[in-house]
Amino acid sequence: MMTGYQDVLVGVDTSPQSQLALDKAIAIAAQMQATLDIVTIINTEKFIGITQGPMGFGAATPQVLDELTTKLKANLVRARKAAVAAGVTDVQVHLHSGNSKSLLATTLPTRYGTDLIVLGATGLNAVSRFLIGSNATYVTRNAPCDVLVVRTDQQHQPVKTSTRLTRRL
Repeated sequence: MMTGYQDVLVGVDTSPQSQLALDKAIAIAAQMQATLDIVTIINTEKFIGITQGPMGFGAATPQVLDELTTKLKANLVRARKAAVAAGVTDVQVHLHSGNSKSLLATTLPTRYGTDLIVLGATGLNAVSRFLIGSNATYVTRNAPCDVLVVRTDQQHQPVKTSTRLTRRL
C-alpha cells in the first residue's frame, strides 16, 4: 500500500518558477499533512567575479551579502506565512550557502529525511543551461527521493515564464 509523502522539501528563490513550485509544495504538504521544508540557497559559486571590494577582485562585499541575505530571509518569512495560512502545520525555513545543486540533490534531503523534492522548472536560458546545467536537471538525476519539477499552476495549466522576467538574486 502506498502512503503519502511525509517530508516535502521545496527550493525557493525569487523567480516566478520558484513561486509555482512553492504553491504546489504547499498544496501537497497540506493535503498529505506532511512537514514542509522551505529552502533557499545562496549559491556562493555565482559570486566569483561579480564585484571588486575590500576583499579583492572577485569577492562579494559583506554589504552585498548582507543585503542579499536580508532579502532572502524576508522571502522565506513570506513563504512560511503562506504555508501556515494554507493549513500546513509543520513548516521549517532554511537559508544555506554553498553549491545549490549538491545541497538540493543530496545533502539537504538526507539531513531532513525528505521523500519529495519540489522545484520550479529552470529559469536559465539555453546557453546557460548548456554550459552549467539547471538545478532541476541535476536534482532529478541525483536525488535519493522523488522529484517534482513544476511547470504548471495550481489548475495544472502551463505557465510560460520568460527568462527575461526571471528575477534571480
